[in-house]
Amino acid sequence: MKKIQKLRFTVQGICLILTVTSFFINFKIAMIAIAALTVFSGAFYCGWICPYGFMQDLFSKFGSLLGIKKRKMPSSLQIILVFSRYVLLAIVLLIGSDFVFSLMTFDPRANFSNMLVGNIAGFAAISVMAFFLIVSLLFERPFCNYLCSEGARYGLMGSLRIFTIKRDQSLCVNCQKCDKACPMNIRVSKATNLRSPQCINCFQCISACPVKGALSFGKMNTDKNEKRKYMAIALSALVLFGSFAAYKFFGGKEDVSEEVTAPSSSESSSAQGSGDTFSDAQGIADGTYTGEGYGFKGSTVAQVTVKDQMITSIEVTQTRDDKPWFDRANSEIPERIIQSQSTDIDVVSGATYSSIGIKDAVKNALENARQ
Repeated sequence: MKKIQKLRFTVQGICLILTVTSFFINFKIAMIAIAALTVFSGAFYCGWICPYGFMQDLFSKFGSLLGIKKRKMPSSLQIILVFSRYVLLAIVLLIGSDFVFSLMTFDPRANFSNMLVGNIAGFAAISVMAFFLIVSLLFERPFCNYLCSEGARYGLMGSLRIFTIKRDQSLCVNCQKCDKACPMNIRVSKATNLRSPQCINCFQCISACPVKGALSFGKMNTDKNEKRKYMAIALSALVLFGSFAAYKFFGGKEDVSEEVTAPSSSESSSAQGSGDTFSDAQGIADGTYTGEGYGFKGSTVAQVTVKDQMITSIEVTQTRDDKPWFDRANSEIPERIIQSQSTDIDVVSGATYSSIGIKDAVKNALENARQ
């Protein structure tokens, strides 16, 4: 199984290239496959695909080459910190305040992926990325362990996985080398079926195990005790999902489709009422025109309606951006454009790239109308 680390390293490099070529951003089938893989067998995305996870692994290896000794978070502190990324995910999903959205613009994983496809990150965002990479020289995957809300999402998705890392207690010699090898600080030596949401399926525990067969990956063991544990986890997941669904239905904002959204703005009488107002639609015939921009995760498509040389309606019909950030931009940008009759407007704080995607899609639609 030690060869699997070379294979994983190769796959991580390939996936980095695929991200640069926008494969994992625009290719919907790939996203569906990753989600299905996660549900049935855990967070392979984090351990095998995530570009920023790969960079932390590279810096970790570089630190080892420099002779820098790897450190582990003290277990007393680890017990507390292990919940931090799930708390962050809950805050993002349930609260979504201006402060939270602004804070998430510094997410190093998201900003690194965004840079790979050609978008420029600010100095502060780059500094955060660099900080966690430098810390990776000392601690393995520091950002993944404690602050990656996307990793928390994948971990929770895979908490009911059927295929997982298993420990054969009859073969285990309790050397705890698997615990030392785990970059996510999981006590592998205490598990029978490893379903920790922290697990990224890197298989370093299996590679480090000195006894063949003591650790393996496959269908989980299904004795009575494990079945009870599985049912307890399933019930907890059901309660958690039910609570979140109830919050979104009764207390959250109206849900909007990730791929196709309802029109953000209808015809604006105030925009049409000023004959002296210069419009970006000047000289464009009446009609509805389609344009494409680039948001945080890929293509954003918008339909722009022009009447009497004025922009009267903007409807975003497709986006790949995460819903909370896209909704934040979509709730303001189209209306601002219609009111000012120009795409030269400020972006929405905390949703910069989604705002740019919508603005650029409108610009492109107007350019297409003039051709």
